[in-house]
Amino acid sequence: MPDQIPSAMKTCSIAMRFDPATVPRALELLFSASGPIRDKRGCKSCRVQKDAADPCLVRYAEEWVSEDAFRRHIRSEEFWRVLVAMDLCSEEPEVEIGDLSVRYGMEALRKIREE
Repeated sequence: MPDQIPSAMKTCSIAMRFDPATVPRALELLFSASGPIRDKRGCKSCRVQKDAADPCLVRYAEEWVSEDAFRRHIRSEEFWRVLVAMDLCSEEPEVEIGDLSVRYGMEALRKIREE
């Protein structure tokens, strides 16, 4: 990964797998964050979707108008709830951040949080 994440970064998609008993708590956390996130300045969309074919798989996605808005959001209380849900996963979540031409994974997310 380059030292700087390109300014084209505007999306964050996370596929999370949970144990069956953990799914309700994870969904509660994600849905409690998604409404306030959608209301933030710069947020184009925020979605939580339970996979119809796999009840233990949850897909979470955000789209932002700018890299700056996304970076501010990553350090917010609302995104902290998303991170707590990720901690409940039964396996490493699949994280993609970027745009249609450039994608980065979990390491880029960690780096942004540490800034």
